[in-house]
Amino acid sequence: MDKVPATARAEVKAHLGEIREAATPEAGRQAVAAFQARFGRDYPSATKSLLDDLDASLNHLRVAPAHRKYVRTTNLLERTFEEERRRTKVIPRFWTEHSALKLIFGTLDRASRRWQRLRFSDVEVKHMDQLRRELGLDSQPAPKSPETSGDVA
Repeated sequence: MDKVPATARAEVKAHLGEIREAATPEAGRQAVAAFQARFGRDYPSATKSLLDDLDASLNHLRVAPAHRKYVRTTNLLERTFEEERRRTKVIPRFWTEHSALKLIFGTLDRASRRWQRLRFSDVEVKHMDQLRRELGLDSQPAPKSPETSGDVA
C-alpha cells in the first residue's frame, strides 16, 4: 500500500480484498486482471509488486474455503515467533537452555492445539487429499478402484 497515494488506498484495498476473497484460483486471477486493468497504468509499481509473486499470493484459494483464513499466510508460524518474542521480552534472559526450550515448546504446543480444533468434512478431506497429490506431498498412493487393482475374482 506504500506504493499507492493515500487518496486511492481505500479503492485499491477494496480491489485487493476481492482478490484475496475470490472463490477459486481462476476467479482470483480474473480479479488480478481487473486490478491490473484498473490500476496498472496509474500505479505500475504497486501492480508489479502484486504480480511478482502472484502464484504464492493465490495459493490459499486452493484450500477449502472454511480453512483459508488459517492458511492464507504463514500466520501460524509468524504468530508462534511473535508469541515467543513477546514472552522473552518479559524474561530478559534464560538461565538454562532447558528454560528456553520449555518456553518454545509451550508456544508450539499451544499453536498445535489451535490447529487441532479445525474440523474437516468428508468433502474437505477429499479436497485436501487431492491438493496433497497435486503438490507431491502425499506419502500414500491414491486408492485403486477394483477395476484397476488387478485382482481377479
